[in-house]
Amino acid sequence: MTTDESAGIINLKYPISIPKAGGGEIETTRLKMGRLKLKHLRLLPHDFVEKEGKVELASLIPLIAGIADIPIESADEIDIEDFENIINGLMSFLAVSPMVGKK
Repeated sequence: MTTDESAGIINLKYPISIPKAGGGEIETTRLKMGRLKLKHLRLLPHDFVEKEGKVELASLIPLIAGIADIPIESADEIDIEDFENIINGLMSFLAVSPMVGKK
C-alpha cells in the first residue's frame, strides 16, 4: 500500500468494487480515507478501550468503511494484504490517541 497522506489517499494493490449512485459499480484501487471523526468511534467495538485497542481484525471493517465512506460490502472485498496495511495505519493512530487508545 502506498499513501498520499496530504490527500488521505490509500492505493490498494488489489481493486475493489464500489456501487455508483444510480446503479452499476466502479472498480477502484484508491480509497480516500477521511479524517477520523467522533462518529467513527461508534463503529469501534464497545470494549475497545478496556482491551487497550486489542480487537479482532474483522471488527474494524465497519470503521474502515465509515472512514472511507464506502458500503461495508465493498470494505468486505478488500484483499487481506491491503487490509493489513490499512489496519496498521489505523491502529498506530488509535494507539496514541489520548481519547480512545493507550498512551
